[in-house]
Amino acid sequence: MKKIVISDTTALIVFAKSDTLFLLSNLFKKVYIPKAVYDELMIKDDVVKYRIKTFDKIEQRAVSNTDIIEKIKILKIDKGEIEAISLALELDLMLVIDEKKGRKIALSQGLKIVGILGVLIENYRKKFITIDELKLYFLLFKEQGLRISEELERVFFEKLEENYNRKKSS
Repeated sequence: MKKIVISDTTALIVFAKSDTLFLLSNLFKKVYIPKAVYDELMIKDDVVKYRIKTFDKIEQRAVSNTDIIEKIKILKIDKGEIEAISLALELDLMLVIDEKKGRKIALSQGLKIVGILGVLIENYRKKFITIDELKLYFLLFKEQGLRISEELERVFFEKLEENYNRKKSS
């Protein structure tokens, strides 16, 4: 059965700009976003706003435990990240997040996290996309604002090739 996930802003912007929000719906029944993330997504009148509004898997959820928000707020991250981490803690759900500092904070709070690359890999692993589609989406995501170091990109593709070659030989 598909799970519910919380998402921060950046991943949703990249998926929306790339017209690949379906990669999330392949894996998750619902994507909850807090108000601050929704507000960040609606700032510009562009394709992101349109695609987010028409993506039926996204549901806005309020963080009701203000103690969690206050605890996370002191860590100096943006409001969307604060609310997304807080909501994930409150509901005990996985968090889709890509910002380095936000990921570290989420992990330090005991949250399970996944990033854009993890969503891509899981779609490939579950056979929703082929290896060639994965590579194409990766390049598309970079064009749409995914920031990734050369080192991480190299490691990502090395591990992907190892996995692919292992599957082919078995």
